[in-house]
Amino acid sequence: MRGSADVVIVGGGVTGLATALYLRELGVEHVLVLERHHIGAAQSGRAAGIVRALVPHPRVAAWQLESQRFLLNFTERFAVPIEVNQPGYLLVAQQHDEEPVLRAIEVARQVGADSRRIGADEALELQPGVRQSEDCIYAYEPGAVHVDPMPVTYALATAARCLGVKIVEGCDVREVLVVRDQVRGVRAADAVCHAPSVMIATSVWGREHLERLGVTVPVYPHRAEMGFFHVPLGSSQRLIRILSDTPARLYMRPEGQRQMFVGWREGDLVQGPGDFSTEDPDHYRQTAHYERLQQMHARLSQALTFMEPGFVHRSYACVYDYTPDGQPILDADGPRGLYYALGFSGGGFSTAPCVGRAMARFIADQAKPQEIDWLRRSRFEQGELIQWSNARPAADRRPSSDLS
Repeated sequence: MRGSADVVIVGGGVTGLATALYLRELGVEHVLVLERHHIGAAQSGRAAGIVRALVPHPRVAAWQLESQRFLLNFTERFAVPIEVNQPGYLLVAQQHDEEPVLRAIEVARQVGADSRRIGADEALELQPGVRQSEDCIYAYEPGAVHVDPMPVTYALATAARCLGVKIVEGCDVREVLVVRDQVRGVRAADAVCHAPSVMIATSVWGREHLERLGVTVPVYPHRAEMGFFHVPLGSSQRLIRILSDTPARLYMRPEGQRQMFVGWREGDLVQGPGDFSTEDPDHYRQTAHYERLQQMHARLSQALTFMEPGFVHRSYACVYDYTPDGQPILDADGPRGLYYALGFSGGGFSTAPCVGRAMARFIADQAKPQEIDWLRRSRFEQGELIQWSNARPAADRRPSSDLS
């Protein structure tokens, strides 16, 4: 640890690293990132890595589009190689979802993303084996991308280091130091780093950090499960698009040539703290339960007809930092010099470049950018929760007991 810094960022995931990168580009000289494990050890390294602008909220859609461009231009901009796949995003929904789907298409177009409704024949051409029925409707965003999240997280760290950011791994921050309501630095084990500005970017662990400073955030741990499925042996069929199937409540993306990453559409299953599958983020089962993988496989076989004889390759689980409305909290309403970005509810990877840019400006200017005021902490106390997802009404949800 450096003896002093201009800004200390606690948390070496994509949000903290992107913020550090932009702080250096803004001319902040001494930026220090402290990570208690290794870079990307928590949610960042376990993200789906999907970035698509076809969502029914203009701010989210705009950020997703900006993130697509950030990733596509990353290697040229920072001279650090990353692999970005751009197969496009295919959404399969049902007739009763037509209104939110059309709204998402219109919102995506308004922010500059190519997005359109397509017919069943084109959907089948784009993705052979995709669900077909008279009740299905389809939308397509050709510019959507996916990446392997861990190499991209490490690429962010590499680019930040090249710009002069100091990153320390294996450094568990125990305390944010405050004197007379002003941040003075952090204490980690027996070392102290003095700094006038500290940003907490530690996902679900940030709640405890902030509570010790008198800041209460409604951020809750929620365990989510993902599976990697292999196409049937000897089959030439495969997943070639990013696919979201609302009847199955699954989303997926290609994983190499013969596999696919599959996750639950958590926004269709979780609509408030009562639906969370609470886990201790330091001690939880890190693979999916057998019964849940069975359910996932059965639903995957409906979404992609050729996957019934496919099989599970491997699985994992992670603990998301969920908020009651599924959107993050980006704020600084504690001691002077304290900033925080957490509560991403599973969507932090796809918006990290935009959040990092906005938080860096927030810290450098010591004034909140207008573009993130809607993500203020006080919205929960004021009853102004963000309505943004195309989640189904409560009567049509899976019971919360099925989320364990």
